[in-house]
Amino acid sequence: MRFDGPAVEVSEVSEMEDGDLAVETCITRALPPALTLEQGIEKIREAVEDLKLNPPSTSSGFLRFQVAVPPSAKALNWFCSQPESSAVFPLFFLSKETNDPSYKSLLLNETRGVFGIGSAVYFARDSSSACGDRTQTKRYLSNESTPIMAYGFVDINFDTELSIMKNQPGSYYFFIPQIELNECQGISILSATLVWRDTCLSTFEKALHSFELSLLQATSHLWPTPVNCYTRNILSTLRKLNAVEDIITPLVYMNALSPGGKYVVDNFKELEAPSSRQFCVRLSADVVVARNMLDQASGVCYSVQDCANINTVWASLIVEEFSRLAPGSRSSPLAVAASTHPLITCIPCFDERSLAFHAVGYARGSRKPAVVITSSGTAVSNLLPAVVEAYQDFIPLLLLTADRPSELQDAGANQAINQVKHFGSFVRFFFSLPAAADCVPARMVLTTVDSAVHWATSSPCGPVHINCPFREPLENSPSEWTSSCLKGLDFWMSSAEPFTKYFDVQCAHACTDSPQEIIDIVNLIQTANKGILLIGAIHTVDEMWAVLLLAKHLLWPVVADILSGLRLRKLLTSFPEIEDNTIFIDHLDHVLLSDFVSDWINIDVILQIGSRITSQRVSKMLEGFFPCSYIMVDNHPFRYDPSHIVTHRVQSGIVEFANHLLKVEFTYQRNGWSTYLQVVNLMVGRELSFQISAEYSLTEPQVARIISEALSYDTALFVGNSMAIRDADMYGHGWSRCTHNTSAMILNSEPFFRLIWVVGNRGASGIDGLISTAVGFAVGCNKRVICVIGDVSFLHDTNGLAILNQRVSRKPITVVVINNHGGAIFSLLPIAERTEERILNNYFYTSHNISIRSLCMAHSVKHLEVQTKAELHDALFSSQAEEDDCVIEVSSSIDANATFHSTVRKFACQVADDTFRFLLRCRVQDFESDVVSCLKVRSIKYFTFRLPLRAPPTMSTVDHNKTIFYREGFILSLSLEDGRVGYGEVSPLDISKENLIDVEEQLRFLLHQIEGTEISCFLPLLKGSFSSWIWSNLGIPHQQKARLWQPETLHNQQGTTVTLEPHGEENECGVTIVTDKDILVTYVGKFMVNPQIGFPRRQNEGRALQTQSNQVKGAATENQISKTKEQQQKTRNRFRLAKNRLSNSIASSTNHHPHPHQLQVSDPVL
Repeated sequence: MRFDGPAVEVSEVSEMEDGDLAVETCITRALPPALTLEQGIEKIREAVEDLKLNPPSTSSGFLRFQVAVPPSAKALNWFCSQPESSAVFPLFFLSKETNDPSYKSLLLNETRGVFGIGSAVYFARDSSSACGDRTQTKRYLSNESTPIMAYGFVDINFDTELSIMKNQPGSYYFFIPQIELNECQGISILSATLVWRDTCLSTFEKALHSFELSLLQATSHLWPTPVNCYTRNILSTLRKLNAVEDIITPLVYMNALSPGGKYVVDNFKELEAPSSRQFCVRLSADVVVARNMLDQASGVCYSVQDCANINTVWASLIVEEFSRLAPGSRSSPLAVAASTHPLITCIPCFDERSLAFHAVGYARGSRKPAVVITSSGTAVSNLLPAVVEAYQDFIPLLLLTADRPSELQDAGANQAINQVKHFGSFVRFFFSLPAAADCVPARMVLTTVDSAVHWATSSPCGPVHINCPFREPLENSPSEWTSSCLKGLDFWMSSAEPFTKYFDVQCAHACTDSPQEIIDIVNLIQTANKGILLIGAIHTVDEMWAVLLLAKHLLWPVVADILSGLRLRKLLTSFPEIEDNTIFIDHLDHVLLSDFVSDWINIDVILQIGSRITSQRVSKMLEGFFPCSYIMVDNHPFRYDPSHIVTHRVQSGIVEFANHLLKVEFTYQRNGWSTYLQVVNLMVGRELSFQISAEYSLTEPQVARIISEALSYDTALFVGNSMAIRDADMYGHGWSRCTHNTSAMILNSEPFFRLIWVVGNRGASGIDGLISTAVGFAVGCNKRVICVIGDVSFLHDTNGLAILNQRVSRKPITVVVINNHGGAIFSLLPIAERTEERILNNYFYTSHNISIRSLCMAHSVKHLEVQTKAELHDALFSSQAEEDDCVIEVSSSIDANATFHSTVRKFACQVADDTFRFLLRCRVQDFESDVVSCLKVRSIKYFTFRLPLRAPPTMSTVDHNKTIFYREGFILSLSLEDGRVGYGEVSPLDISKENLIDVEEQLRFLLHQIEGTEISCFLPLLKGSFSSWIWSNLGIPHQQKARLWQPETLHNQQGTTVTLEPHGEENECGVTIVTDKDILVTYVGKFMVNPQIGFPRRQNEGRALQTQSNQVKGAATENQISKTKEQQQKTRNRFRLAKNRLSNSIASSTNHHPHPHQLQVSDPVL
């Protein structure tokens, strides 16, 4: 072990006991999240400066700073930014790509990974000078805090002094980087590590100096990452690396901070993770080891001089230049050149329309343009729908269309149409190349391509069109041409750089001072009394991250559109109450059904980020507030103001705009207005959830809810137009818990979300090309994708199934088709009430009986049909667990869908009205602060009652020998601290097996728990949902569900032995366990282990349940069980009922058999 000094041999620490630490202090400090990577670096720099002013007093220590930064992929770019003549080593990039990683995949996909620089500490072992094998090597650091990874090689001996690496079994070399960027799905963590130990000749001052050198180099060499230069920088750097691919040596990693005495050999499964299949490590100036990272062909992969004819020369130059700028995908010369280029992924399709939409989808996911190559004639015209979509929604797209030469135009030549400016104003750039000729300098072709890519990727992005006429021969047949047209291209052929580089000076540096226009916006926001933050369509995860930080900073109510990425957010916490700091109004569309609420809202300042809003009711609400201050922010200059009410149009990048506002300290405080709005939204959301879940049949809103809940952190959602996007916007689950282990990396109490990427073709809002777009989006974003579309949209793009079936360079796609046999959206419009059914069916619904299953079978695509909620759950689960594409067909009905939507709207409106009336009756002071006033329960009492009945109960078995029947129960009297008293009743139901004694036992527990509890003034709004308040406020907010898998024997102080048997489906004597904080409740056979006995808190998931002799003090014995047959049967029934209740709500996870003597603990449930 070494701390910037001499290595410590294994023998020097061999006397250490398990659990001892090699350092005195091990601290991880989480800093507030940063808007950008650069700001995250600055936060760490400031923390280190503070540390220099207050150095630690210990002689040895391990100190780590970490900060959450935007989740987009930056690690590879940062690695490639480091200079060839680096002064700091090691440098490494470890890709997290597991599906066939390659040099080509680095350029095609947004590859996530880990970047590290410098070595805070390294672990080295030379097997030739050490006794024994590697299984004797312990990890010297021991801690149970944040996971800290060490990276390196096994069976490798690396001499750091001589800079020599060689294979040597039993040796190893691991290091913990000083600076590390770890990119996970949804969040990235930037960390800095310092290690010092005075006895190892590495003082704190020396460790700090070494760290500052690494930080200086890392921050001095960090390229900006605009789309148009990201790929070329990476491509150029990787080609320059003087490295040899090593297909034998894997880069491995391990948790450096783990229980002491843990042997390295115990963790080979972790070390040899699939993510080590692609990496590049620069251990020194002379030693570089890489795997699946390097391009085996440098420069132009073929000699242009060897081309057969001038057509081939021009086509080769065009394709090569595109590969350097934007790799993605009469056209024979172009197609041949593209298909033979090693860095180009070609996706053929017989339908140009589907092909163009596929390119649109790829650009949506990657923000990089793909190239579409077509033949001449109507093939070009088929590109128009995708071109319009790309133009309307600022999607970069590159079109290469083959054409006849000028002498064949207007001469009756076959397949010759006028392709000059064929797409009119829907393209940002058009250029028609001359027919290929050796008298024209070939560099003209390169500069044309460079200019087109610049126009396509510069704000505002959009489609560009290059028309490419070719004369015969179109095939690769020999034809004389002179190489003088290649004059001056030697430097281009020998490099990986594009011929012409474009630079955006405005993006090259950030302004430190806010311009006057931003100051005016800040003044408007500061004077707002009722401001609202409206988030429209957002296209990148960095923009989503920036808007989330801005929402937390402003404390305004937030209305997030389905395409914003914040509507279907996942909380990195177990408590939804953490959202109190950010007020999301997810159900404003249904809240506005209430005339009382819509008249009352009266917003005075609207800040909208992102152009498009899905909800028409929200758009009409905004129009009703005019005149008011309306600020619209987006990075394009075009007007998106259909109501003509925007007063301040800000053309700015969303991240840059958020950066200006985050520097301002706003004095806004939560007031009664925002609390009113939050409460109405909450109650409407509860009603929507109740109506959706209460409906037995599978409704289309239920489909939207189930899909939103099924989304995981590595899944993106593509929503089709018409009803699919509207249902997702109205009924999607606004938040859900995320239990992925990345949450352990966040130590501070700030609310964190995983952002769910949601996209749709809303540029022209058409229903064509949706499957093709979704497939392209999956390629571009490098995620699993769930695509939700209607049946008519599906039928409009059945040719997209051909692209789906190719499965090129992407992860699986699940297409959910809601099949109501027509256009259901018209049933929800006013025209449905004024038009006869025959006309609706034929001319609006376009009813059909086409078999979606048969279409899938024809394209060899897996098909599942579902009709119930359970079937949809199972289908989504199975499709997400498999590696195959799948089409899930959901059976629906136009009439039933219209009826259910009408019912939901009616009840939502009623709840909004009732809630608003209730709020108006409440005291104003209840809403004047962030914390809504609550009253404590002073006391609660109960009294028995017994009332005679005139008729026997109708819901229980009647004893006909009885002539008098009674209703028995308890009257509750609850007193609050302000003197108010409330009354209630508790009685057993006739259909329940519980008797009055059972109820009283539960009531006594309830009385004990409820005294002193705070009751919010909003409690009456819960109506029939008091149980949710009981569970969350009476000391039982979290239950952990578990099942015992191995018999356990417990002993108490009296010598009584209790055996806990595993619970099974067949044996009644099993045990189901519910943990509540430190209490373990167990039902064992025919008697119960005392629930008041404390078992040790579960320290770690999967750790063995440990027991002590004094932990079962009050366990019942067989002698305590009644001997009479009647009493035995009664006891059996009571505990069978209790066990069944637990079993109904505590379903154990049985995906894998846990280790013996362990509890299989699944996710928390309310």
